Amino acid sequence: MTIRRTTLTAAATLLALSAVAACNDGDAQSAPTAAGAPATASPTTSATPTPTATASATPTPAPTPTPTPTASATATGAPVDATGAFDPAVALANADRTPYAATETMKTTATAGGQVGSVLAGTGRVNYNTPTREGRTETKMTLADSDEPALWMETVNTGTTIFMRDRTKPGSAWRAEDLGDKARADDLTVYVKALVDAGPAARKGMEQKNGVPAYHLGARLTAAQVKAIDPTEYQKMVDKGVDGGKQIDVWIDRAGRVLAQTQSMKMTTGGTAVTSTIALTYTDFGPRETFSAPTTTAAAS
Repeated sequence: MTIRRTTLTAAATLLALSAVAACNDGDAQSAPTAAGAPATASPTTSATPTPTATASATPTPAPTPTPTPTASATATGAPVDATGAFDPAVALANADRTPYAATETMKTTATAGGQVGSVLAGTGRVNYNTPTREGRTETKMTLADSDEPALWMETVNTGTTIFMRDRTKPGSAWRAEDLGDKARADDLTVYVKALVDAGPAARKGMEQKNGVPAYHLGARLTAAQVKAIDPTEYQKMVDKGVDGGKQIDVWIDRAGRVLAQTQSMKMTTGGTAVTSTIALTYTDFGPRETFSAPTTTAAAS
């Protein structure tokens, strides 16, 4: 059966934009609706920030994050046995809540009938265990049969303000929006706890992840389980028509930090079943960093 490209592209865009929203600002913003679809790596969707600046002829260099106090880059926490294995429940219970920074890499794919509708890839430096999702990220989305980005967003979250610019439009200026009370920080341990509580079947055992000894936890969580864990995410699933909950896999180190996670879910749109898979990795742990506001008159380089 041939899947109508318009149906697949629309569904893919919705899922991809959703992924963008979440990665960029922890649900405070959505990506622009140009390209037809996905919202903030939430990734979720809201109005495009109102421009507050005018493009200038002279590009201004991107801000350079400045390290501030303090989180250990060395994993400590759960004791290990002679083989290097540890108990994920102990690692989670003793996880350090000190703010830290990590490089986050994300890839989202939306497929139907074996056809890839969109690929969303992003990377950046992000703070965790902070009140808001401070960081600097860049996200690109490509649609099937095209190498040109349908979406290319650069985002800086200073902790009080989100700045965004659309890199698909040469000369696009930074646009700013106050976070207000809309931003929420990422709590990467929410699904870890749910999987620990899911029992022995979710415990997949020790593996190497990003060159680090890690414990793999994985299970399919029902919509009701997701609702109990994260009502906001559950509502997004309902809005997208997600069927049958979502498959969650996470890998944690002995300090209780998430090294990687994948989420896979299915939705039906226009009678077509579409699968969305999001894969994230977290590397280069270090102290919390400062992300300064870009000069609002900077032009896209």
